Amino acid sequence: MALRSRLRELFQDAQPGGVITVEEPPSPAGASWVLRSPPASPPRGQGPLPKDCAVFQCRSCWAVLGDSLHLCAQEEQRLGLLVCFKVTNDVAWEDSLMIGLEGALLGCAYNALSCRLCGLAVGFILYSASKDLAYLRGLFCFFKDRILCYVLKNQMIIEASKLNFPTVTLKKQLQEVKEKLVKAHIRIELLMKKLEELEQKNNVAEGRALHQVQMAYCQDMQ
Repeated sequence: MALRSRLRELFQDAQPGGVITVEEPPSPAGASWVLRSPPASPPRGQGPLPKDCAVFQCRSCWAVLGDSLHLCAQEEQRLGLLVCFKVTNDVAWEDSLMIGLEGALLGCAYNALSCRLCGLAVGFILYSASKDLAYLRGLFCFFKDRILCYVLKNQMIIEASKLNFPTVTLKKQLQEVKEKLVKAHIRIELLMKKLEELEQKNNVAEGRALHQVQMAYCQDMQ
């Protein structure tokens, strides 16, 4: 239970692992950059988001769907995906499974994701997939061309397809968990050793008590 709680904390307290960069600079008259006040309801309730973060919004109605702190896999360039382990309540998914009939999702079963406010299809959750996409199963996959990103650092909205997000890695956190597991294993071994010693002492004490009872019984019989 402690390990499961620790892993949950690693994801809940996710921090940006790098800098979000723009793939191509916009033209002065481009509509990709829009000044706007921060979204009213960020996707997590643990205080303000750090500046080096982007909020994911529906391209159609600008509803908040997630943020870059909850990215949990490298960007899938072939499909143009942003992969998150947590999204907001404005993301809805179909209960019925759909089967991919062409392209990279050929033969894959998935639940379609849509914006709860406007109904725009924004991605999917893979249920079963080919070997090369198996690592995406059970995660929220957003189509980058259906997502706008509100970048907190410059307070601008940019198309997700024009942003490069830092590589997602939990190497440091997993190393910390590994070290804690080793320490926990050592403590368990020490406790087991102490229990064995206590059992031995208890057995010796019980043996002595039994011997004394037998001696007293023999004396009474005499």
